[in-house]
Amino acid sequence: MSAGVHDRREQDLDCEQARSALDRLLADPRLRVPERQKSILLYLVERHFEHESVKAYAIAIDVLGRPSNFDPGTDPIVRIEMSRLRSSLEAYYLAFGDEHDVWISIKKGKYVVCFTERAVASTAHVADVEAYHEPDHFAQNRAFPGPVEKPYQKRARRLALPSIVAVAAIALGAYAYTSRPTISEKPTVYVSVEAASPDRTAEANQMRDSLLTALTQFQTLNVAQPAYASVRSNGSDRRYEIQLKYYGDGDDRSVWWQVVENVTGRLLTSGLERVDTTGKNDTAVQDEIVKTLAQRIAANRGIINSIELQADGSSLGNGCVIRAEYALDIRGDLGAATECLQQTLRLRPDDSDASALLARVLVTPQGRATAPEIADRALGLATKAAGTAPMSDRAQMAVMAAQAAKGRPEAAIEAGNRAISLNPNNPDAAAALGGVLYFAGYRQAGVSMALDASKETPVVPRCAMVVLALDAFRNARYSEALLWAEQINGSSPLTNVIRSASLGELGSDQAKASVDNAGVSGSMFRMTMDATGLQSDLASMLERGLIKAGADFEPVGSIRID
Repeated sequence: MSAGVHDRREQDLDCEQARSALDRLLADPRLRVPERQKSILLYLVERHFEHESVKAYAIAIDVLGRPSNFDPGTDPIVRIEMSRLRSSLEAYYLAFGDEHDVWISIKKGKYVVCFTERAVASTAHVADVEAYHEPDHFAQNRAFPGPVEKPYQKRARRLALPSIVAVAAIALGAYAYTSRPTISEKPTVYVSVEAASPDRTAEANQMRDSLLTALTQFQTLNVAQPAYASVRSNGSDRRYEIQLKYYGDGDDRSVWWQVVENVTGRLLTSGLERVDTTGKNDTAVQDEIVKTLAQRIAANRGIINSIELQADGSSLGNGCVIRAEYALDIRGDLGAATECLQQTLRLRPDDSDASALLARVLVTPQGRATAPEIADRALGLATKAAGTAPMSDRAQMAVMAAQAAKGRPEAAIEAGNRAISLNPNNPDAAAALGGVLYFAGYRQAGVSMALDASKETPVVPRCAMVVLALDAFRNARYSEALLWAEQINGSSPLTNVIRSASLGELGSDQAKASVDNAGVSGSMFRMTMDATGLQSDLASMLERGLIKAGADFEPVGSIRID
C-alpha cells in the first residue's frame, strides 16, 4: 500500500467522475462507518456540486433529523460525527487507497468535501522486470545441477506463472469474501407526519419535531428526513418508512402509524396510539404522545429492533448488539453474546455499542459477586464506550452496571442519572437505575423509578418487574409478587427465588415443584443474595418463604420456622 498523501493532487472532477468515486467508496463493505455518516458524506458531495456552503446547523437539520431549534453551540453531535467520518475515511484510504484513483476527504475544521487524484505510478520498473531473463548458464552453475531447460520450456514457464498467480489470487479472494463476516449497521428510518385536518397542522408539525429529537436520543437507529431523497437510494442496510397521521377531536388526540420497508414498499406493521387530554395542558399532551411513539418505535424492544432481530440472526455489528440486548432481557445465551461482541470489537475496536453491551454481558451473571478482574474489564469497556459516544445512554447504562458490580452504588447511581438525562424516554435506563437504587437500600426511590419505567410503555423492562415483585413480596402482597415474577421473560436465580418464595407464602401446592424445578437450594440462595447485594431483612423474608415452599436449608439456613 504505497500510495500516500504525497502521491496525490487535488483535482477538479466533473460530477459524473465524483459520483462514480463516491458510489464505489460507499459500496465497499470495508468502509465501516454508520449510516448517518454515509448520509453526511452524500449530503456534502451534493452541496459541493451545487456550490453551496454548509454549516453545522444544516447538517443537523437536513441529515441528522434534529429539530429546528438545534443549537450547535450546546449540542456537539455534528462535530462528533464529522470527526469520526473524517477519521474513518483517512483509515480506509490508508489501507485500501491503492485501489482507488480518486480519494474523498473532508477538510479539517470545515464542512467541505475534497476530491484528490492519485498520481499515476511509473510502470517502467515493471517493464524492466518482465524483460529480464535468467541467463542460460545459471542453471548449469547451481550447486545441485538438474536438466537444462530448452528455450521453449522457459517461455512456457514464464507464460504459465502469471496464470497460476492469477488463479491463486482469485481463489484466495473468493475464500476471503465467503468467509468474511457480515457487519450490519443501525437501520435508517424516515419519519413523515400528516395532520388529518388542516386545523391540526401546527400540532402535527410540533409533534414531528419533538419525535425526531426523541428518536435520535435513543441512538438505536439513524433518523433521516423524507425530503432528503438522495439518501434513500443508496446503501444496502435496511431502511424503514415511519408514516404517521395526527388526529385531534375534542379531548382526544390520536396518532395512527405504520412501518413500511423502504425498498419493497411492504407494510410491516401498524397501530394507533391515543391520549386523553382531560386535565392536561398542550405540552403534557405532546410529551405523552412523543414518549409513547418514541418508545414504540426505537426502544430496545420497539418495533424496529424487533423487526431487525427476526431478520438478522448472525451478523456482527448492530445485529450482534440487538441479539445481546435480547439475551440480557430473557437471560438467554450470554456466552454466544460474549463471543459475538468480542468478534465485533476485534473488527471495529471503537464500536461504542458493542463495548457497552459486552460490559453489561460480562457482569450480569454474577452481579456484585463478579470476579474483580472481570469487573475491571467491564468498567474499562464501559468507560471507553462513554468516551467514544458521549451522548449515548447505552454507554452510561454500561458504566452503571459495571460500577454496581464493583460495589460502588453511588457511582452507579450517578451514571444512571446521566443515562436518563441523555434519553429521558428510555424505560430501560429508568428501570436499571431503579434496580440499583432498590438493591442499594433506597427502596422508595427505586420503586418510584420502576413504576415510571412501567408506565405508557409497550413492554415493561425486566429490571422494573424485578423491583416491583420484590417490593410486593416485602409488603406481604404475595399474589402480586408472584404475578410480576411470572411475567418476567426467561429465568434467573433471583426470579426463581421470588416465584418459589411467593408460592411458599401463599401455601400453594405448586411450591415444592417450583423449588425442585428451579434447583433452589441453600447454596444457590446464598450465591444469589451475594450477587444481588440484597438487604438482609428482605433476604430473610425470601428465605422464610423458600423454607415454607419446601426448600432444604438445613446446612446453611439462618431462619427457623416455629
